[in-house]
Amino acid sequence: MKLTWLGHAAFHIELAGRNILIDPFWTGNPKFPQGYEEGLSRVDAIVVTHGHEDHLGDTARLATKYGATVIAQYEICMWVGGQGVERLQPMNTGGAILEGGVRYVMVPAFHSSAMIRDGTPVTMGDPAGFVLQADGRSLYHAGDTALFSDMALIQRLYRPQVGLIPIGDRFTMGPETAAIACNEYLELELIVPIHWGTFDLLTGDPEDFKARVTRGSVRILEPGETIEV
Repeated sequence: MKLTWLGHAAFHIELAGRNILIDPFWTGNPKFPQGYEEGLSRVDAIVVTHGHEDHLGDTARLATKYGATVIAQYEICMWVGGQGVERLQPMNTGGAILEGGVRYVMVPAFHSSAMIRDGTPVTMGDPAGFVLQADGRSLYHAGDTALFSDMALIQRLYRPQVGLIPIGDRFTMGPETAAIACNEYLELELIVPIHWGTFDLLTGDPEDFKARVTRGSVRILEPGETIEV
C-alpha cells in the first residue's frame, strides 16, 4: 500500500492495484502539490468523508475526467450524480461494500456535513470516516471528527494498522485529543496527522501531537510525499 498526502485531508492511495483518492480538495487548497494531477494517469475510486467543500472538493470533476466511482454517503452521491457523475456507490454509516477488490467500510465521525448555498445549508447526510481493507492491510481515514470513545470499536472490528488522523483543532480534534484517540482507543502501527497547516485557523501542531503519542509511530508528511506501508 502506498500513501501520498496531498495536503489537508486529501490522499492518493494505491492499494490492491487500485488508485483511490480520498477527499480530493485540490482547487483552492494552498498545500496541494501543484502539478500532481498531470502525473496521475488513472483513478479508480474517489472516497468522500463528508460534504464540506474542503473535502468534497474536486470530486465531480475528477470522477468525470477519470471515469472513477464515487464512494460516499447517499446524499453526496446524489449531489455529484446531479453534476454528471455516472459511477456511484452510495453508502451509509455502518455499511461496507467491495469495489475492485477493496473493502470500504463507512464508520462514524462527529462533525457536520452540508454545503452552504446563498447562506442556506444544504444537507449532505452525516459525516463519516472510512476503513479501507485489502491485501491484508487495513487503513482508517478518520475524516473530520471530534474524539469519541467508540473509536475503540472501530479498532476492534476492523483492526486498522494505519491511521490518518486529524489534529488541526477548532474544526476537529487537536493534538491533545487526537493523541488520546491513538493512545487509548486505537492500536495503530503508523499514524499520519492530517487536516493541519492548510489555513491559519488550523492551529494544531504535528510536532506537539507526535510528542504526545505513546502508542504507534507518527510520520509527519510533506504535501506530495509518498510512503509505502
